Amino acid sequence: MAGCAASCGAVLVVAGAGKLYRGARGLDGMTAVRRVLRLRRGQWRLFGLTAGAVECTAGAVLVSGRFPVPGGVALAVLGTVFCALLGYVRVMRIPGGCGCVQWRPGLAKASELPGWRAIGRAGVMAAAGVAYAVAGEGVAPVWSGLGVAPQRDWWFVGGVVMGLLVLLVLSVPGAVGTPRCRRPLWRQRSATLRALARHEAFAAMAGSAGPFGPEVRYRRLGCTDEFWFTPADPGGRAAVFQVRRAARGTRLAVHTSLRDVTAAGADWPARAITLAETGRGYEVARRS
Repeated sequence: MAGCAASCGAVLVVAGAGKLYRGARGLDGMTAVRRVLRLRRGQWRLFGLTAGAVECTAGAVLVSGRFPVPGGVALAVLGTVFCALLGYVRVMRIPGGCGCVQWRPGLAKASELPGWRAIGRAGVMAAAGVAYAVAGEGVAPVWSGLGVAPQRDWWFVGGVVMGLLVLLVLSVPGAVGTPRCRRPLWRQRSATLRALARHEAFAAMAGSAGPFGPEVRYRRLGCTDEFWFTPADPGGRAAVFQVRRAARGTRLAVHTSLRDVTAAGADWPARAITLAETGRGYEVARRS
Protein backbone atom coordinates (compact mmCIF):
# COMPACT_ATOMS: atom_id res chain seq x y z
CA MET A 1 0.00 0.00 0.00
CA ALA A 2 2.79 2.43 0.81
CA GLY A 3 4.54 1.60 -2.47
CA CYS A 4 1.39 2.27 -4.51
CA ALA A 5 0.87 5.56 -2.68
CA ALA A 6 4.49 6.56 -3.32
CA SER A 7 4.09 5.86 -7.06
CA CYS A 8 0.92 7.98 -7.15
CA GLY A 9 2.80 10.72 -5.33
CA ALA A 10 5.59 10.62 -7.91
CA VAL A 11 3.06 11.07 -10.73
CA LEU A 12 1.46 13.97 -8.84
CA VAL A 13 4.86 15.64 -8.51
CA VAL A 14 5.50 15.30 -12.26
CA ALA A 15 2.01 16.58 -13.13
CA GLY A 16 2.26 19.47 -10.66
CA ALA A 17 5.73 20.43 -11.88
CA GLY A 18 4.40 20.53 -15.44
CA LYS A 19 1.58 22.90 -14.41
CA LEU A 20 4.03 25.13 -12.54
CA TYR A 21 6.35 25.22 -15.55
CA ARG A 22 3.58 26.11 -17.97
CA GLY A 23 2.21 28.74 -15.61
CA ALA A 24 5.61 30.32 -14.97
CA ARG A 25 6.44 30.42 -18.68
CA GLY A 26 2.98 31.65 -19.63
CA LEU A 27 2.39 28.69 -21.95
CA ASP A 28 -1.33 28.98 -22.44
CA GLY A 29 -3.32 25.94 -23.54
CA MET A 30 -7.05 25.83 -24.25
CA THR A 31 -7.75 22.48 -22.60
CA ALA A 32 -11.16 20.94 -21.98
CA VAL A 33 -10.82 21.70 -18.26
CA ARG A 34 -10.34 25.39 -18.98
CA ARG A 35 -13.41 25.38 -21.20
CA VAL A 36 -15.49 23.80 -18.42
CA LEU A 37 -14.31 26.27 -15.79
CA ARG A 38 -14.66 29.21 -18.24
CA LEU A 39 -11.48 30.90 -17.06
CA ARG A 40 -9.77 33.78 -18.80
CA ARG A 41 -6.06 33.63 -19.51
CA GLY A 42 -4.92 35.32 -16.29
CA GLN A 43 -7.34 33.28 -14.19
CA TRP A 44 -6.30 30.07 -15.88
CA ARG A 45 -2.63 30.81 -15.25
CA LEU A 46 -3.29 31.44 -11.54
CA PHE A 47 -5.39 28.29 -11.37
CA GLY A 48 -2.62 26.26 -12.98
CA LEU A 49 0.01 27.57 -10.58
CA THR A 50 -2.21 26.84 -7.58
CA ALA A 51 -3.12 23.36 -8.80
CA GLY A 52 0.52 22.60 -9.54
CA ALA A 53 1.62 23.67 -6.07
CA VAL A 54 -1.11 21.55 -4.45
CA GLU A 55 -0.19 18.51 -6.52
CA CYS A 56 3.54 18.88 -5.80
CA THR A 57 2.89 19.25 -2.07
CA ALA A 58 0.56 16.26 -1.90
CA GLY A 59 2.95 14.20 -4.00
CA ALA A 60 5.92 15.07 -1.80
CA VAL A 61 3.96 14.04 1.32
CA LEU A 62 3.04 10.72 -0.28
CA VAL A 63 6.57 9.99 -1.49
CA SER A 64 8.03 10.80 1.92
CA GLY A 65 5.73 8.31 3.65
CA ARG A 66 5.85 10.33 6.88
CA PHE A 67 2.16 11.27 7.03
CA PRO A 68 0.14 8.40 5.55
CA VAL A 69 -3.34 9.54 6.67
CA PRO A 70 -3.14 13.18 5.45
CA GLY A 71 -1.38 12.04 2.31
CA GLY A 72 -4.00 9.38 1.61
CA VAL A 73 -6.84 11.84 2.18
CA ALA A 74 -5.24 14.38 -0.16
CA LEU A 75 -4.71 11.72 -2.84
CA ALA A 76 -8.30 10.52 -2.52
CA VAL A 77 -9.68 14.06 -2.80
CA LEU A 78 -7.53 14.94 -5.81
CA GLY A 79 -8.31 11.66 -7.56
CA THR A 80 -12.05 12.08 -6.96
CA VAL A 81 -12.04 15.66 -8.24
CA PHE A 82 -10.04 14.68 -11.34
CA CYS A 83 -12.28 11.70 -12.03
CA ALA A 84 -15.50 13.71 -11.68
CA LEU A 85 -14.20 16.63 -13.77
CA LEU A 86 -12.83 14.46 -16.58
CA GLY A 87 -15.93 12.28 -16.54
CA TYR A 88 -18.11 15.37 -16.97
CA VAL A 89 -15.89 16.59 -19.82
CA ARG A 90 -16.13 13.19 -21.50
CA VAL A 91 -19.91 12.90 -21.13
CA MET A 92 -20.50 16.46 -22.36
CA ARG A 93 -17.99 15.87 -25.19
CA ILE A 94 -16.02 19.04 -24.53
CA PRO A 95 -12.88 19.04 -26.74
CA GLY A 96 -9.41 20.19 -25.86
CA GLY A 97 -7.65 17.25 -24.28
CA CYS A 98 -6.85 16.71 -20.61
CA GLY A 99 -3.63 18.67 -20.07
CA CYS A 100 -3.03 16.67 -16.90
CA VAL A 101 0.49 15.27 -17.28
CA GLN A 102 2.31 17.40 -19.84
CA TRP A 103 4.90 20.18 -19.91
CA ARG A 104 3.91 22.01 -23.07
CA PRO A 105 0.52 22.97 -24.50
CA GLY A 106 -0.63 21.74 -27.83
CA LEU A 107 0.18 18.07 -27.26
CA ALA A 108 -3.52 17.28 -27.56
CA LYS A 109 -5.55 18.24 -30.58
CA ALA A 110 -8.17 20.93 -30.15
CA SER A 111 -10.87 18.44 -31.20
CA GLU A 112 -9.61 15.62 -28.98
CA LEU A 113 -11.68 14.46 -26.01
CA PRO A 114 -9.99 13.41 -22.75
CA GLY A 115 -9.65 9.65 -22.99
CA TRP A 116 -10.84 6.95 -20.65
CA ARG A 117 -7.21 6.34 -19.66
CA ALA A 118 -7.05 9.73 -17.94
CA ILE A 119 -10.30 8.97 -16.10
CA GLY A 120 -8.98 5.54 -15.16
CA ARG A 121 -5.75 7.08 -13.85
CA ALA A 122 -7.76 9.46 -11.64
CA GLY A 123 -9.88 6.54 -10.43
CA VAL A 124 -6.80 4.52 -9.52
CA MET A 125 -5.42 7.45 -7.55
CA ALA A 126 -8.71 7.96 -5.71
CA ALA A 127 -8.93 4.27 -4.77
CA ALA A 128 -5.28 4.17 -3.68
CA GLY A 129 -5.79 7.30 -1.58
CA VAL A 130 -8.82 5.86 0.20
CA ALA A 131 -7.05 2.58 0.93
CA TYR A 132 -3.89 4.34 2.11
CA ALA A 133 -5.83 6.69 4.37
CA VAL A 134 -7.80 3.82 5.93
CA ALA A 135 -4.69 1.68 6.48
CA GLY A 136 -2.46 4.66 7.26
CA GLU A 137 -2.50 4.29 11.01
CA GLY A 138 -0.76 0.94 10.69
CA VAL A 139 1.83 2.06 8.16
CA ALA A 140 5.16 3.12 9.60
CA PRO A 141 7.36 5.69 7.84
CA VAL A 142 8.72 3.74 4.89
CA TRP A 143 12.02 5.30 3.93
CA SER A 144 13.36 5.35 7.47
CA GLY A 145 12.58 1.65 7.85
CA LEU A 146 14.24 0.40 4.69
CA GLY A 147 16.87 -2.24 5.38
CA VAL A 148 15.34 -3.23 8.72
CA ALA A 149 12.89 -5.84 7.37
CA PRO A 150 13.97 -7.19 3.96
CA GLN A 151 10.63 -8.90 3.32
CA ARG A 152 8.78 -5.63 3.96
CA ASP A 153 11.20 -3.81 1.64
CA TRP A 154 10.36 -6.18 -1.23
CA TRP A 155 6.63 -5.54 -0.76
CA PHE A 156 7.25 -1.79 -0.83
CA VAL A 157 9.44 -1.93 -3.95
CA GLY A 158 6.89 -4.19 -5.65
CA GLY A 159 4.13 -1.72 -4.87
CA VAL A 160 6.16 1.16 -6.32
CA VAL A 161 6.99 -0.75 -9.52
CA MET A 162 3.45 -2.02 -10.10
CA GLY A 163 1.93 1.36 -9.35
CA LEU A 164 4.27 3.14 -11.76
CA LEU A 165 3.59 0.60 -14.51
CA VAL A 166 -0.17 0.96 -14.18
CA LEU A 167 -0.01 4.75 -14.09
CA LEU A 168 2.43 4.82 -17.03
CA VAL A 169 0.07 2.75 -19.19
CA LEU A 170 -2.82 5.05 -18.23
CA SER A 171 -0.79 8.24 -18.79
CA VAL A 172 1.05 7.71 -22.07
CA PRO A 173 -1.06 7.12 -25.20
CA GLY A 174 0.07 4.00 -26.97
CA ALA A 175 2.67 3.20 -24.29
CA VAL A 176 2.04 -0.53 -24.68
CA GLY A 177 3.02 -1.49 -28.21
CA THR A 178 5.67 -3.07 -30.37
CA PRO A 179 8.74 -0.83 -30.74
CA ARG A 180 9.01 -0.91 -34.54
CA CYS A 181 5.46 -0.99 -35.92
CA ARG A 182 3.61 0.40 -32.84
CA ARG A 183 1.11 -2.46 -32.91
CA PRO A 184 -0.58 -3.52 -29.65
CA LEU A 185 1.26 -6.23 -27.77
CA TRP A 186 -1.81 -8.45 -27.61
CA ARG A 187 -4.82 -9.09 -29.85
CA GLN A 188 -3.13 -7.10 -32.59
CA ARG A 189 -5.49 -8.05 -35.39
CA SER A 190 -8.73 -7.39 -33.51
CA ALA A 191 -7.42 -4.16 -31.95
CA THR A 192 -6.38 -2.85 -35.37
CA LEU A 193 -9.74 -3.83 -36.85
CA ARG A 194 -11.61 -2.04 -34.05
CA ALA A 195 -9.56 1.11 -34.67
CA LEU A 196 -10.19 0.83 -38.41
CA ALA A 197 -13.95 0.37 -37.92
CA ARG A 198 -14.06 3.64 -35.95
CA HIS A 199 -12.21 5.54 -38.68
CA GLU A 200 -14.17 7.90 -40.93
CA ALA A 201 -12.57 6.35 -44.03
CA PHE A 202 -14.07 2.98 -43.13
CA ALA A 203 -17.51 4.51 -42.59
CA ALA A 204 -17.35 6.27 -45.96
CA MET A 205 -16.25 3.12 -47.79
CA ALA A 206 -18.84 0.95 -46.02
CA GLY A 207 -21.54 3.42 -47.01
CA SER A 208 -20.57 3.37 -50.68
CA ALA A 209 -19.23 -0.15 -51.30
CA GLY A 210 -21.03 -2.11 -48.57
CA PRO A 211 -22.59 -4.14 -47.23
CA PHE A 212 -19.69 -6.50 -46.63
CA GLY A 213 -19.80 -10.24 -46.27
CA PRO A 214 -18.80 -12.15 -43.10
CA GLU A 215 -15.32 -13.07 -44.40
CA VAL A 216 -12.28 -10.78 -44.40
CA ARG A 217 -8.98 -11.46 -46.12
CA TYR A 218 -6.00 -10.33 -44.08
CA ARG A 219 -2.23 -10.09 -44.44
CA ARG A 220 0.74 -8.09 -43.19
CA LEU A 221 3.18 -6.23 -45.39
CA GLY A 222 5.92 -4.99 -43.09
CA CYS A 223 4.28 -2.52 -40.71
CA THR A 224 1.15 -2.30 -42.84
CA ASP A 225 -1.96 -4.36 -42.07
CA GLU A 226 -4.14 -5.10 -45.07
CA PHE A 227 -7.83 -5.96 -44.70
CA TRP A 228 -9.85 -7.08 -47.74
CA PHE A 229 -13.57 -6.88 -47.03
CA THR A 230 -15.44 -9.19 -49.36
CA PRO A 231 -18.70 -7.86 -50.78
CA ALA A 232 -21.99 -9.43 -49.81
CA ASP A 233 -23.08 -9.03 -53.43
CA PRO A 234 -21.27 -11.60 -55.63
CA GLY A 235 -20.96 -9.02 -58.38
CA GLY A 236 -19.49 -6.31 -56.13
CA ARG A 237 -15.91 -5.23 -55.56
CA ALA A 238 -13.73 -5.87 -52.54
CA ALA A 239 -12.85 -2.91 -50.31
CA VAL A 240 -9.15 -2.93 -49.41
CA PHE A 241 -7.88 -1.05 -46.36
CA GLN A 242 -4.14 -0.61 -45.80
CA VAL A 243 -3.53 0.71 -42.29
CA ARG A 244 -0.49 1.55 -40.20
CA ARG A 245 0.54 3.75 -37.27
CA ALA A 246 3.12 6.44 -37.92
CA ALA A 247 3.89 6.86 -34.20
CA ARG A 248 2.66 5.79 -30.81
CA GLY A 249 -0.59 7.36 -29.74
CA THR A 250 -1.50 8.55 -33.24
CA ARG A 251 -4.54 7.54 -35.22
CA LEU A 252 -4.36 4.99 -37.97
CA ALA A 253 -3.19 6.12 -41.39
CA VAL A 254 -5.69 4.50 -43.75
CA HIS A 255 -5.41 4.02 -47.52
CA THR A 256 -8.52 2.65 -49.24
CA SER A 257 -9.10 1.16 -52.67
CA LEU A 258 -11.58 -1.01 -54.53
CA ARG A 259 -10.51 -4.23 -56.25
CA ASP A 260 -12.48 -6.41 -58.61
CA VAL A 261 -12.91 -9.81 -56.98
CA THR A 262 -12.50 -11.85 -60.16
CA ALA A 263 -9.48 -9.88 -61.40
CA ALA A 264 -7.61 -9.84 -58.07
CA GLY A 265 -5.73 -13.02 -58.96
CA ALA A 266 -2.48 -13.47 -57.07
CA ASP A 267 -3.00 -10.22 -55.15
CA TRP A 268 -5.81 -11.81 -53.18
CA PRO A 269 -4.53 -12.58 -49.63
CA ALA A 270 -4.43 -16.28 -48.86
CA ARG A 271 -5.36 -15.85 -45.21
CA ALA A 272 -9.08 -15.62 -44.53
CA ILE A 273 -10.67 -14.73 -41.21
CA THR A 274 -14.25 -14.24 -40.13
CA LEU A 275 -15.39 -11.08 -38.41
CA ALA A 276 -16.66 -13.19 -35.53
CA GLU A 277 -13.07 -14.26 -34.77
CA THR A 278 -12.11 -10.68 -33.95
CA GLY A 279 -14.45 -10.34 -30.97
CA ARG A 280 -15.58 -6.76 -30.40
CA GLY A 281 -14.22 -5.79 -33.80
CA TYR A 282 -16.96 -7.93 -35.34
CA GLU A 283 -19.68 -5.89 -33.61
CA VAL A 284 -18.16 -2.57 -34.67
CA ALA A 285 -17.63 -3.62 -38.27
CA ARG A 286 -21.06 -5.22 -38.53
CA ARG A 287 -22.78 -2.06 -37.28
CA SER A 288 -20.80 -0.02 -39.79
